[in-house]
Amino acid sequence: MSDERSTKRPGFFRPLIGLAAAGLAGASSWLGPAPADEPKATGPATARFSMLPSNHMVLRAMLNGKGPYRLIFDLGAPITLLSNKAAETSGTVDAKTPKSFLFSMRGEAEVAKLQVGSLTAEKLPVVVFDHPALGVLSEVLGEPIDGIIGFTFFARYRTTIDYQKDEMTFTPVDFAIRDLMKDLPDRIAGPKVARRRVLAPAGLWGLRLGEVDGGGKGVRVASVVADSPAAAAGLAAGDVVTAVDDRWTTSVHDVYAAAASVEPGRPAPVAVDRDGKTLVLTVRPADGA
Repeated sequence: MSDERSTKRPGFFRPLIGLAAAGLAGASSWLGPAPADEPKATGPATARFSMLPSNHMVLRAMLNGKGPYRLIFDLGAPITLLSNKAAETSGTVDAKTPKSFLFSMRGEAEVAKLQVGSLTAEKLPVVVFDHPALGVLSEVLGEPIDGIIGFTFFARYRTTIDYQKDEMTFTPVDFAIRDLMKDLPDRIAGPKVARRRVLAPAGLWGLRLGEVDGGGKGVRVASVVADSPAAAAGLAAGDVVTAVDDRWTTSVHDVYAAAASVEPGRPAPVAVDRDGKTLVLTVRPADGA
């Protein structure tokens, strides 16, 4: 499966106001007509999506049997968000529920039933407020964007996206979803326990690191212990270590962090710069016990 179209996905908090209005002329046609009703699937479910000029995927969803509502599918969103209008008209919140001054936030709520294509999700936790970036995007498009489908939804499924068919396939997975908003106060106010983390290789390598290379390539080897794993691999003093176990190493911390994940006896590739040439050597750390 391949598609030459851009598939960048702006994150939840990334501003969306950098859209060129000229490039969105007639943007309402991008949303397209609402997809025809599909029978409820007994296995993996599918749903059609539309691509906006901003490279956002938009799903048309029914909320509590009302809609459809246009929701951006965003893998970078830690929550599922609904605008105040969508939450009220779908019956997710009562119109008399008080709003806060900031973004007219109403806090947490629950959608009893969300339907996209042939998929039905129940008891979906959401947060209700008017995200300013969605307001700007709605204004530019000339059609409302009613919210964002985020982690509390997609964590329930293994999602396959076919960009040629503009179709998503959702396969349920057994995953316990934590209520991120509910946990947040406890995590902020909870006891602060100082932890000391020591970075050290799991095995013995047999080399001593020197200074970081002036050109920013990596870390220079100060010396190599005779008859050590590093010596057996061919490492030599003066080599500049640029990668360990396929991890870039531009600092001493990087080298130790990469080496710490290599178990004794497991061969690990080490890329070095030697006299302007790149060499990839294989080091098999020894057991340090």
